[in-house]
Amino acid sequence: MNHIENNGVDVFYRVNGSEDGLAIILVHGIAGDSRFFHNQLKYFGNSYRIIAIDLPGHGRSSNITDQSIEAYNNSIEAVIKKEKIETYILAGHSMGGVICLENYRRHKDKIKALILISTSSVLPVNKDMIKASINDFDNFFYIMLTRIFHKKAGIFIISAQKNITEADKKIITGDLELCSGINYDQYLDEIEIPVLVIANKFDRMIPASLTEEMQKKIKNSKIVLFDSEGHIPFFENSGEFNNAVSDFIESIL
Repeated sequence: MNHIENNGVDVFYRVNGSEDGLAIILVHGIAGDSRFFHNQLKYFGNSYRIIAIDLPGHGRSSNITDQSIEAYNNSIEAVIKKEKIETYILAGHSMGGVICLENYRRHKDKIKALILISTSSVLPVNKDMIKASINDFDNFFYIMLTRIFHKKAGIFIISAQKNITEADKKIITGDLELCSGINYDQYLDEIEIPVLVIANKFDRMIPASLTEEMQKKIKNSKIVLFDSEGHIPFFENSGEFNNAVSDFIESIL
């Protein structure tokens, strides 16, 4: 792993592929980190320069008190600057998808394409979810994990519950609070670059219907829906996911 210090925060990230290749930057969602993208790092590293970031407070990156779309984007921008990347494809999962929408608003001239995964411009996080995470985090987290994972869910749930720390719990609740106030609907018609939207039809975290509604509002976009459950298609259905992304990238180059 590489890392950079940005305003007192250590931001860690994984890199694979040639420095001369087109850069693809991967941004995870709530309760995630760069490890979930290990199949993409391996697969796309053969042809591209691929980077998966641990957002502040996630993975190995330092904790922060200010959880915001701006703070998360600042960490991405610090990595891009360190790696001397001029143009890139930006891919984001769930909360990471909205972070990518904000990054596009900031850097329209640098981003060649967007890949939005299991996400929406308005995320379905309400006050009851936040309250549940505060009052009974362990039960809330268990329910959340059963909706995130589909294949071999029991193994991942046991592992996640065993390894979570008190700091992790605060970060997850903070991310929920952040996501509850997000609405990027008004910016979707500003997107001028190619966009690939990917989701599972039976996602129980962010319903595919919300993802489809978002996609219809983006001009130059296409959607791929997998006939599957689970919230992380790039992790549980990596073969199908990688093929769809590969076809999309080849179509725009």
